[in-house]
Amino acid sequence: MKKNEFIIKLKEELELESDINFMTDLKALDEWDSMTAMVLIGFVSDNFGLTLTAEDIKQMTNIDSLVTRIGKEKIN
Repeated sequence: MKKNEFIIKLKEELELESDINFMTDLKALDEWDSMTAMVLIGFVSDNFGLTLTAEDIKQMTNIDSLVTRIGKEKIN
């Protein structure tokens, strides 16, 4: 998946109104809550076949760290 496509899909899936980029800390957004975390887990699972854990979410500092967890080779 292309980087810009990933950002667009992620923003749509999480129903974010804020503009986001790879330095955005999702957990700092007003829209972030436990339901958003569950949607993120589903989005990553559906699109990349990877199951994020609660620890993965806890360690996530920004979208780039999420990309690293997914695998940079899958998002270029």
